Amino acid sequence: MMVRHSWYLSPELASLALFSNHVHNELKVQLVAGMQQDRGSHLLTKLPGSLNELHASLSFFEISRLDSSFLKKAVNTWSSDLSYIEGQRFARNLVCINDVAERGIQLIQQFNRSSKDEAQKQCLLQVVEQHRKHFGTTPTSSELNFI
Repeated sequence: MMVRHSWYLSPELASLALFSNHVHNELKVQLVAGMQQDRGSHLLTKLPGSLNELHASLSFFEISRLDSSFLKKAVNTWSSDLSYIEGQRFARNLVCINDVAERGIQLIQQFNRSSKDEAQKQCLLQVVEQHRKHFGTTPTSSELNFI
């Protein structure tokens, strides 16, 4: 069940651990040493049992347009490095939202605004319910790889 949510632990998001005060310097050294240049697979086959099993990615710095020069320095000097401080500020200001729930709410709100005919609303909602019964709501592995 939890493997479906493993995208939360993508290499890009695992890179945020580098900016945490709760992660020990030894683990940060390990994350940097194991950093992948390319993204690789973003779907995990099993959930990591600990932080030691996470893999960070340099693509996080490209995507976020953050300077990664601090990675070449000793971890105990990061706290005084401007590029690290900027990354830490970026990480602290990230807003976490549940995209699926937010999207669902937005869709039903748009639907409610677009149709004033109650019979049409009920018909469409029944079509969605039938579609879910027939096709299910869990995406297949090929659909997940497409994403």
